[in-house]
Amino acid sequence: MFLKMRPPTADPVSKYGGIKPRLPASDLIAGLAWHVIQPGGTYASHVNTLTGEQLSESALSERRQSLGTIPWLDALVAFLRPVANQYLHPHAFYKELRLVGVDGTTLSVANTPPMNATAKKTKSRRGKAAFFRIGCAAAFELGTHCPLSVRIGENEESEGELAAGVVEIFTEGDLLIGDRYYGNGKWVVRFMKIPGSPFFMVRVQERLSAATIQMLSDGSRLVKIKDPDTGADIIVRQIKAKVRRAGKKWVKIRFWTNLLDHKRYPAKELITLYAMRWEQEIAFREIKEHLHGSHLLLSHTRITAVQEICALFMAQAVIASIRSDVACRFDIPVMQVSFARTLDMCRNLCWLLSIAHNILSAKQINEITELAYQELTKQQSKRRRKRSCPRKVRQPVDKWPRLMKNSYDKGDFEYDIRKS
Repeated sequence: MFLKMRPPTADPVSKYGGIKPRLPASDLIAGLAWHVIQPGGTYASHVNTLTGEQLSESALSERRQSLGTIPWLDALVAFLRPVANQYLHPHAFYKELRLVGVDGTTLSVANTPPMNATAKKTKSRRGKAAFFRIGCAAAFELGTHCPLSVRIGENEESEGELAAGVVEIFTEGDLLIGDRYYGNGKWVVRFMKIPGSPFFMVRVQERLSAATIQMLSDGSRLVKIKDPDTGADIIVRQIKAKVRRAGKKWVKIRFWTNLLDHKRYPAKELITLYAMRWEQEIAFREIKEHLHGSHLLLSHTRITAVQEICALFMAQAVIASIRSDVACRFDIPVMQVSFARTLDMCRNLCWLLSIAHNILSAKQINEITELAYQELTKQQSKRRRKRSCPRKVRQPVDKWPRLMKNSYDKGDFEYDIRKS
């Protein structure tokens, strides 16, 4: 499966003459993408199962170091693409606009000598972090959890620097939903300058100023904000609202968007739509908890850590594609096709086909795959419970209340527009 879906990747070693490598770079990339989803086993054994070539761990490690990160990054760019269809996956769209998100996260690398020599640990209020962290920014299709673009901080770039490259892929058919990190004049200007001219909706802090131009009938307003670099005026639509669980306190929220048509895009629809942004966090959790299953990457150097992160996102794209395919065939919501069970099926099916592809016909392989898909529908998840966790932390920072006992609120949210 991974060998079929891998993009062609040039092997930079061949440009300089010498001995032709036994394995092309594309096999190493596919092998690593398959290796990261396995619950156990070595990279060498998985490459052998996938390609039939027997190489030692040290030989593979040296080869990966010599290739660097460029082949993996190029393969990742060629590999990631949208999978949602507005007719087959209506939950992934809002009025023909694909719902997409962008956010950053970090992954930890062990305290190895190569990392000690080439990287610095981040600092917190308690001192240096326990492990080295590599940051990355990713864009996701919120309705399918399929990654669309990824930038990895090879040189300790900030989330803003990485996300600036990620958002360039968005087009006029996309609606970008962002959290408060992206809710400011600098990012609004950046979104408006993207060649594809996507729509966006970002949450904004209350302290940021905006001058009212016109009040609209749905309670929103057209406002004027300043470009922080040039001082030029920018017109966006502002929505102020409040949200709460039944019987709980109201929480104030505020958005800026370039969806200026308040009749086609009413404010009450947009504020409920913002909840889709949480799918970005769930997509990151799928990589860290389900796909990877460890708090540390397997890699020991910065180069191999970047390669491993690329492989993790490739593997997640494969699983997202399978989930959407199952949802289309059997007419069930994508999010009810379990990520964990799809991952388990993918592991078993890939293992079977890798060792038995020579004795199975194409018809038999298709029948086995169809049976596996049917089994996934029998194990589909129930609809998500409408609940949220308390906005507290166990070790409070600043004004956050301390979490002493875990609790959950259930039921629908209530929304109300703030017109003042």
